[in-house]
Amino acid sequence: MPITEMLHPPYGTIIVLNGPSSAGKSTLSKYLCENLAEHHLHIELDAFRNMEPANYWDVEKQMTQVRVAALCRAINATAATFSRHGQAVIVDHVLSSDAWHYMLEDLIGLPVLTVGVFCSLDILTERELTRGDRKIGLAKSQFDSIHANRHYDYVVDTSSSSALDCAQSVLEWLQRRPTPTAFAKMHPQFSDNANLTKTGQ
Repeated sequence: MPITEMLHPPYGTIIVLNGPSSAGKSTLSKYLCENLAEHHLHIELDAFRNMEPANYWDVEKQMTQVRVAALCRAINATAATFSRHGQAVIVDHVLSSDAWHYMLEDLIGLPVLTVGVFCSLDILTERELTRGDRKIGLAKSQFDSIHANRHYDYVVDTSSSSALDCAQSVLEWLQRRPTPTAFAKMHPQFSDNANLTKTGQ
C-alpha cells in the first residue's frame, strides 16, 4: 500500500454524546468503547478540565470566554485529528450554544453522529448529591438550555431506563451503521444565528 494511502485512511466516525452533568455520558461512553467491534477512543470533557490549575476560572468575563473557547476548540481539534487519521472517537461533552457553534465550525465535513443524553432534573440533582464530586446546582444551571434547539441522530433518557439499557440501545443503533444527518442540519441554523449576532440584528 502506498504511504499516502496509509496516511489518509477513511475518516473515523465521531460520536458526540451531549447532555447535562451527571446524565450518564461517561458510563455510556465506557460501555460503547468496551463493546463496539471497532476501537473507539473516549474523548472526555473531564479529562481536559482535570488539566486546569486551581482558580483557573477566577478571571474577568472576557478572559473566561477566551478560555471556554480554547477548551472547546482543543476538544474539537483532538476529535478532528483522530478522525482524519481513521480513528473513531466518542466525545463526551456538555455543549452550550457557544460550544455547539465551535464544534459545528471545527468538525464540519467529518462523519459526526450526535446522541442526546436526557435525564430528569430530580434525578440529576439526586446524582449530584450522591456523587459528591460535582458542584451542587451545576446540572440545574444546564438543564433548560443544553438540549434547546438541538438536532440529534439518536436520543436516550437515563431517568426512564437504566444506564445499561440506554448503553445497549445506543450500541444496537450504532451497529446498524446509521447515516449522520443531524449535525449537518444544525450547521446552517447556528451559522445564521452567528451572522445575526455579528450584524446586531
